[in-house]
Amino acid sequence: MTEAPTRPDRPRRARALITRAIDDAQFARPAVALTSLVVLCVLILGGTLLPVPYVIERPGPAIDVLGDYEDEQILAIDGAETHPTDGALMMTTVSVDGGPGYRVTPTEVVAAWFDSSKMVLPREAVFPEDQTKEQTTLVNSAAMSTSQQGAVAVALDELGIDYQDVVMIAGVESGGAAEDVLKGGDVIVSVDGETAADVAGYQRLIEKVPAGEKVPMTVRRDGEEVQLEVPTKEEDGVARMGVVLAAGHEFPMDVDISVGGIGGPSAGMIFSLSVYDELTPGALTGGHRIAGTGTISDDGEVGPIGGIRQKMVGAADSEAEYFLAPSANCDEVVGNEPDGLDVVAVSTFADALTATETIADTGSTEGLPTCEDVTTR
Repeated sequence: MTEAPTRPDRPRRARALITRAIDDAQFARPAVALTSLVVLCVLILGGTLLPVPYVIERPGPAIDVLGDYEDEQILAIDGAETHPTDGALMMTTVSVDGGPGYRVTPTEVVAAWFDSSKMVLPREAVFPEDQTKEQTTLVNSAAMSTSQQGAVAVALDELGIDYQDVVMIAGVESGGAAEDVLKGGDVIVSVDGETAADVAGYQRLIEKVPAGEKVPMTVRRDGEEVQLEVPTKEEDGVARMGVVLAAGHEFPMDVDISVGGIGGPSAGMIFSLSVYDELTPGALTGGHRIAGTGTISDDGEVGPIGGIRQKMVGAADSEAEYFLAPSANCDEVVGNEPDGLDVVAVSTFADALTATETIADTGSTEGLPTCEDVTTR
């Protein structure tokens, strides 16, 4: 009797196929994992290294202008009677990551978006296109110099002290033609033997000199007149020294404000209060810690600034009790005041002086204008 042929063992075959599939998957898993790891590394590397066209503003230090910075007295007045003071008048700052010569990465930008103390902005909203690191330093240095000049002038106006208007060298560009010849703070007496009434007039005299040739100049430096031959470079077909000229003042006393490498014009109002404080008897602050920000014009107007949210955070971190904010920035202030920081809105030096004296007398901001008052008018 012949044996009938057997049927295939289907369950066993299915098990074999499953086992093979599992074996194939196990073989492929390291390759998939390796590929995923490579992709992840590329993404991380890109997020860490690739620059993006943004800047990140974050809170900088709040610095007491009545004290020291980097082991140096910030405000020094010589040639006039000064008076001891107390408390603090604090200039506030913003640190900017991603400016010319620097970069930020996508990882840093994303992290900043989720940090309420930081602000992410397109680079072109903060810095002119193609502006170099050296030019940025020059602009900030010149802005700080002219801010200090204006601040002293406003304080002396309040005290009825006369001074002289001049044209000065507000800043000298690193690597510029005049770097080793002119200095910030030099007062222009003449250019090639001629005088001018204002900045534009001296600029025209300089541009008359053939590009690349030296410009004969007389400047007043540390109270003495100095004769100079200032080199130039050709830019746009005219002679350039690589300096910033600005309207300035010569005062009947020496006022030196030293804040290291910090630049910009936004400490003007606090500088004015500090100079006024040192030239008048008693502590203007009444011993309180008062921070603030705002540009100052020669007529005492307090102007708006950037980064006020970050400046308020920096002030609170430095244990300021009160903050003087430009009224023009009040829409950015409302709802963003750090806990424990009383904010007063000011539009002029007179406003800032009144607010400081009120805080000193009462230890309160009651009756002073707030940013809520300004934004609801």
